[in-house]
Amino acid sequence: MNKINFTLYKEVGFSEASILKLQNFLEANPSIHWITLSPSGVYELVLDNQMFSTYRGCPSNFFTSYVEGYSPKGEAGRNWFLEFGILFHKMVEFYYRDFRSSGFDLNNWAIEVAVNEWNKRDMNYHSEHKEFKSMGGVHGFVGLLVSYAIRFNAENERIRVIGTEIAFGKNHEVPLGALYTEVLKFIPYKKHFELAKEAWLKCFLSGRIDMLIDDGSVIGPMDHKTMASFRGDPALRYELDEGPTGYVYAVNQILPSFLKAAGLDESLLRRSCNKILMNFISKSVPKEGERFKRIPILKTTEQLESYRNRMLSTSASIFRDLVSYASHGEKFIQRDTSKCTNWYMRDCPLIAVHRQNSRENELLTLNAFFEKKPVWDTENLGGE
Repeated sequence: MNKINFTLYKEVGFSEASILKLQNFLEANPSIHWITLSPSGVYELVLDNQMFSTYRGCPSNFFTSYVEGYSPKGEAGRNWFLEFGILFHKMVEFYYRDFRSSGFDLNNWAIEVAVNEWNKRDMNYHSEHKEFKSMGGVHGFVGLLVSYAIRFNAENERIRVIGTEIAFGKNHEVPLGALYTEVLKFIPYKKHFELAKEAWLKCFLSGRIDMLIDDGSVIGPMDHKTMASFRGDPALRYELDEGPTGYVYAVNQILPSFLKAAGLDESLLRRSCNKILMNFISKSVPKEGERFKRIPILKTTEQLESYRNRMLSTSASIFRDLVSYASHGEKFIQRDTSKCTNWYMRDCPLIAVHRQNSRENELLTLNAFFEKKPVWDTENLGGE
């Protein structure tokens, strides 16, 4: 077992008792997979965009979901948007894997495979959802896929797919950096002490890239976003979103090792990696205009560095709150009540919990309507 560098944590304001409580808490809760102790005795965080955005939206929601591991029980835990997104991404993965091969059968992919994947996930459960109805259920889904394949057929598609469903995270492929403090260290050959920088928290990004593509000038991620319909320019919603920025940042970090592992020409490293292609898909057939829009979003080196620093800052806040949680529970964890009725334009899943007038009643509500599940792990989705 690795030993904690207590001296280092004292330097940044943590008591030995609080770090010991954190250690005991993590040992008692091994499902919190996103924090580990390194051989050098400092903690390492591996977080994805969903976790970062949840924490920034409401720390209390983050701790309920990613520390305590609560999810709504049974059917209450089902989410049309999430499940349809996963299904569509799976079908697109199948498409780009085979669409240039001579044996590709559009009907088999868009009908037989699609209907099988639809039924396997019991998507008809969502039959009363307004998007399900506007799309036309499974028949509309088949029509959507056929339209996609016609729009992006092998003759029209000017990109080369060099990888799909690329997961990264726990192997520390995408470092965000570290937080440092200065400590006095004895330098033997100088025979005196000097101030030296030492990391007290190391941070890494995790995630899953839908597709890594080569468009002839840029190597970068391509992501698919399904929407009910288009209202204005869909790119405006995502040009400032941390998710696409994180994918571009990740590609810049993982490309050398990915090309080597895939046996691809390392000359591709000379290509720029400053762009993500966003494929926007309207679930419903638009009355006018296109059903599919492909829009590039570019990121400068300065934007990527700013992103890295923001993620480091959020990581430090998560760690400090986790230390507090290990000692005091949720007592000092902030709750943004403005999000209770506006969590991504819907009520927060925890609204029934947070309406309670005591912690005792909150726990009763959690245990009645929620259950503990393995903590979200974007690397282990397996495309499902």
